[in-house]
Amino acid sequence: MAKDIKADEYITGSEVVNKVDRIGSLATLGNWAKEMEQMGHKFQHDGRGRRIYSEDDMKLLQQMNDLLGDRHTLKQAVDVTLGLTDKEAAEKSKKADTKSPAVVDTKMFEAQNKDLSEIKEMLAQVVKQNQQYHDENVKLQTQISELTDVTKKNAQLLQEPPKKKSWWQRHFGSDETDEA
Repeated sequence: MAKDIKADEYITGSEVVNKVDRIGSLATLGNWAKEMEQMGHKFQHDGRGRRIYSEDDMKLLQQMNDLLGDRHTLKQAVDVTLGLTDKEAAEKSKKADTKSPAVVDTKMFEAQNKDLSEIKEMLAQVVKQNQQYHDENVKLQTQISELTDVTKKNAQLLQEPPKKKSWWQRHFGSDETDEA
């Protein structure tokens, strides 16, 4: 450790992870700390360049933990915890954005574009399949309606009493009076 830092006054990252509920890992703690540093907060570092946390830092991290529990974003929690106004936060955010240039990975973009095109193709297939199912359902509905109508007509015919046929119609199929 550096000579001017007393070990009793500071907490290591792993101790912070154990004390603050939502952090859960050193990577999460690192993300929170980076966001705080971008907005102007200064952390102490040990002789190896690792962040060490004071009691005041712990209070800020605990306050951020509470705000994140209330469904704030990390950025909002940092702004509120550090007491920044919207204007100050916007200015510091602009400065932080200009300090670290974005690294563009063209292979990543190509892979994402390929994935998106595959997803679009799958969606087109799903839409086509849904349309086919819809057409089949319409045909089936039509057939069901026709069968229902035929069934109703048959039921009506069954309910009507049969017409009496003459002896001649029963045996020969036509009436002698029909031929005359």
